[in-house]
Amino acid sequence: MGGRPLFRRYPLGLQTTYSELKQRAFEQRELLLGTPGSVSERVESGRRYLFRQFYDSESKKAAEYVGPSDDARSVARAQEIRERIDDASALAKETQLLTRVGYVDVDARTQAVLVVLANAGVFRGGALLIGSHAYGAILNDLGVGVATFATEDVDIARPARLEVAGDAPSFEALLQQSRVPLSAVPGFDPRAPSTSFAIPPRLAGKRRLRVDLIAPAPRSGATVVAVPELKAHAIGLPHLRYLLEEPVETVVLGKASVIPVRVPRPERLAWHKLLVSQLRSATSDKRAKDISQAAVLLAVLAADAPDTLVNAWGALPRGSRAKARGATRMLRDVLAAGGHDRALALLEDAIL
Repeated sequence: MGGRPLFRRYPLGLQTTYSELKQRAFEQRELLLGTPGSVSERVESGRRYLFRQFYDSESKKAAEYVGPSDDARSVARAQEIRERIDDASALAKETQLLTRVGYVDVDARTQAVLVVLANAGVFRGGALLIGSHAYGAILNDLGVGVATFATEDVDIARPARLEVAGDAPSFEALLQQSRVPLSAVPGFDPRAPSTSFAIPPRLAGKRRLRVDLIAPAPRSGATVVAVPELKAHAIGLPHLRYLLEEPVETVVLGKASVIPVRVPRPERLAWHKLLVSQLRSATSDKRAKDISQAAVLLAVLAADAPDTLVNAWGALPRGSRAKARGATRMLRDVLAAGGHDRALALLEDAIL
């Protein structure tokens, strides 16, 4: 079969650069909010103070208080921040190299949200980044590029109770720390607690953003699930538990930060995308996107790790497999148009 492939592979040298950047990102003690910035002194009421100055997610000048210039602890803290600034600047420089050739990054607002969640230990504690931002991070891990895609949603999934400090701020308070102007979004039932936060239209301009807290539904159908460790609530969705099992650690590339996160396994994401496409209405714009993303992952993994796809299909609950098969005609068409014979053969031999 001919056709234009659904993805392109990056040269080995770029994949190595990305792997090294990823390793260094995992070594960071704490992420800086906003641009790396610099440490400088200010004189107030005749006394000198140290501040870290930077630009926040809204491109506004901001300052983080460090302490008096004549205090030894403040001086040591300032030196530590300078070292983190140097590290962040070096990572940002390499990130720019990668994103210029197609590696996926996120905008400043999404970066800020992920930074505060990472610093609070939300991902270390068990949460996953899912949705299109996770898909972008997985593409980077696989060393492949695709046509540009955009998303305005940040989806944070909680598979089970998160291991975070007992005095951790609420989810809403963490989002406020990002300096992104997010507000709780009322649900269909005004009596139900909010599970989503978004930038009000009057403040969003062209850069909209929505943050959703998501959890597996304890029963069929969407419901609201309490998340006491974050003093919050999540929207409970069916068929989600499969996606959240056996996650992997990776990073999200931001404009000025490289953020360690946890995401679903690519082979599980592929089949889950196929399943979700069949749960949407036939007129949903997202159905075609789900199938397109599933096709890309299947095409890459059928060439690189076909056994993982077969095993992940076997782990999909029987009822979910029946639903996912409903998308195979459209999936075949997409794979055939890209000339992905291995993926088509795997689909025929192991799935249908």
